[in-house]
Amino acid sequence: MLVTPETQRRNQRQALAAALLAAATAGWLTWLFPLLWPLLGLCPFTYWWVRRPCLRRIEIMQQPFPDEWEQILRTHVAFFLALDEAGKSRFRQLVQIFLDEVRITGIRTGVDETVRVLVAASAAIPIFGFHDWEYRRLHEVLIYPDAFDDAYRTRGGSDEHILGMVGLHHLSGVMILSKPALLAGFSPQPGTHNVGVHEFAHLVEKEAGEYGLPPEVPWMAVRQWVRYVARELAHPSSRRTHVSDYAYTNEHEFFAVLAEYFFTSPDLLKRRDPALYALLRDLFHQDTEALLPALPWRRRGLSRNAPCPCGSGRKYKHCCLKKTVTNGRSTGTTENNAGTQE
Repeated sequence: MLVTPETQRRNQRQALAAALLAAATAGWLTWLFPLLWPLLGLCPFTYWWVRRPCLRRIEIMQQPFPDEWEQILRTHVAFFLALDEAGKSRFRQLVQIFLDEVRITGIRTGVDETVRVLVAASAAIPIFGFHDWEYRRLHEVLIYPDAFDDAYRTRGGSDEHILGMVGLHHLSGVMILSKPALLAGFSPQPGTHNVGVHEFAHLVEKEAGEYGLPPEVPWMAVRQWVRYVARELAHPSSRRTHVSDYAYTNEHEFFAVLAEYFFTSPDLLKRRDPALYALLRDLFHQDTEALLPALPWRRRGLSRNAPCPCGSGRKYKHCCLKKTVTNGRSTGTTENNAGTQE
């Protein structure tokens, strides 16, 4: 998403090529039909049109980062806090560009700056190790007041167990996230669940499958990953000791759930399966286990009697922690975890 010198030069070449093609086409048409000479004016317009998204991003990257957003990142996003100053600057730019280009809409619930910034942080974390990345499929994120069912409905019924989903069919290009689940994923309470990271990991997998993997990802790591997943999914349930059962739904959920572990509790993942951690480190081009333990307060967790970080005004144990336990996420069963992909 960021404009690097390489992407800047590539965009300039593309704009020039498009302008020359427009000039050649307009010149040919003008030679046949002299009255069409105004078409020559399309050349500079074509150049500007191709350059416009890149120039817009450069403008956004140069804007001051809002103090409110900075406070939200420092309060809720451990990944951001663990970065050095250069990394923090890059993370801020990713957040700025994402919020400029992707619409975030509340469905029967309010969307404040905390929700918006945490959605953007969820998008930035999985792709932070990639030099050049685009979420080409995503245009809007819908924020729901709670869990929802397979038909995207929230009516308080027993079938509402999904906390996040990448939309299909008429919702193509849309992601849906449960607001309480999003906020709980960024609470100071250490854990292995983050619905935002989970769903954006799904998008990373989809984008990589259609447009190719970033050059930072070695093909040998991809081959090893495919073999590992095939072998792991073939294991009987008694051998599924490394991650929660929901990962074994299919290969897509396996990737998304492992991404949650990798970005929320990398020390736990590395301790349980060092080879798996090393494989994910190569896939995401990040070493989160070396990054996150630098934050000593992470291991203390959030007091049950502390104010809930979602801003409800209630105690943590009576708000998001209670919902987390109710949804089975504290017991290691993630059927109710966000990330159902259909």
